[in-house]
Order: sequence, then C-alpha cells, then structure tokens
Amino acid sequence: MREARGARAARSPIPVPDGGTILILTLGYLMVAAMLVVVVTDVSAVYLARRSVASAADGAALAAAQRIDENAIYTSGAAVARLPLIDVGATVDQYQRQADPSGRTTLTSSLVDATTVRVEGSRVVSLPVVGYLGVGPVTVRAGAQAQSVVRQPAAP
Repeated sequence: MREARGARAARSPIPVPDGGTILILTLGYLMVAAMLVVVVTDVSAVYLARRSVASAADGAALAAAQRIDENAIYTSGAAVARLPLIDVGATVDQYQRQADPSGRTTLTSSLVDATTVRVEGSRVVSLPVVGYLGVGPVTVRAGAQAQSVVRQPAAP
C-alpha cells in the first residue's frame, strides 16, 4: 500500500511557488487607495471653496438688493412697482469685508437693471496634495442675482 501512495505522489504535478503574487496584488491595492485619497482630498477642497464663494455671492446679492433708493421712492408721485437700488458696489464691498476677513474671496457687482443686482465671486484654491507635484492652483467662480420687487395686493 505504501508503494501505491508513493507512486501516486510521484505522478502528481509539482506545485509552483506563488510567494510574490500576494505582495504585488497588495501593493496594487495600496496604490489605488492612495490615489483615491489624493483625488478625494483635492476635490473636497475645491468643492468646499466653491460652496463658500457661492454662499458669499448669494449673501452679497441679497444685501445689495435690500439697499433701496428711498429718495427716489419718496420723491416720485406715482406708485412704484419696482424698488430702485443705490450704493450696490459699496454694500457688496462691505459684505465682502465682513464675510471673508481673510480677503481670499473676491466679489464684484453690477446692476442688470435698476432693480436687479448681479454679484460674481471668485477664489483661488491651492490643491492640498497634488499642489506638491506642480499642479497649479484652481480658480473657482460663482454668481448670484437678486431683485427688489414690490408685491401688489391681490384684488378682491
């Protein structure tokens, strides 16, 4: 019986050592995980900066739309359907100084018409991880519009 077992063992194929395959596979997975961390970190930085600029532009547009030219309203004899705006640029500048004292966000304003203000914001974002590899900073932009309108009472 021993001879039969020995003969079977001699006929079986010789196992090939796989002593490096797991190491290569593990290194490959670690490289993929590291690349995902880099991408997620940099994309998150850009996304958060974009949200911050959009929020600042929204707030500045609303603040500017609330700066109504009261003199024009009180001196006109007729009922007004729209409220004219005044000091839009100064209001946006003041909002920018209060909202972002660091000065990284730049807001510019313009009047679309007498009652509508448009605010454009931008910020330069340096990428936290791939910035070390020479990938330059990214500029994020956002804009907002606000309008001052008089609501007319509904007719009975």
